[in-house]
Amino acid sequence: MTREDKYKAQLVELGIYQEAFDPVIKDLCQAERRRTRAQNEWSAKAKAEAADRGEDPAKTKPSFLDELWGVICDLDKSIMVYREALGLTPKALRRLRGQPTAAAGPTAADEISAKLDRMLEREEPGQNWSFEQLAASVSELDTNGGEPDG
Repeated sequence: MTREDKYKAQLVELGIYQEAFDPVIKDLCQAERRRTRAQNEWSAKAKAEAADRGEDPAKTKPSFLDELWGVICDLDKSIMVYREALGLTPKALRRLRGQPTAAAGPTAADEISAKLDRMLEREEPGQNWSFEQLAASVSELDTNGGEPDG
């Protein structure tokens, strides 16, 4: 079973597959193959450089400063765009199914901001909150586990 077939099967199983997705599936699979080749080349280059320096290639890790790392990161971004377009991420799947994608209700950041605003409203004339006072107050806030946005 090819990568393309696996993605088609996943989309059929999710109930969102359409023939119009075929070119995007093909592009996604090509980007994944390019990323794999770039990662292999990145690793091989590091091993060759280590051997040239007289180091043990098996213990050498590739450098993130290498230009191939930028190529790999760019390919990762492209892959994520294709996955989003196909509905292969939770947020994109909700979007394709017509479900709301944003979190319902205020986020933890909204609650903290509102509490800080209330603190500043209670401020006495002429009193200025120091950063330390605000930081101490914020650490006492209950954020309900810091629920992430969407």
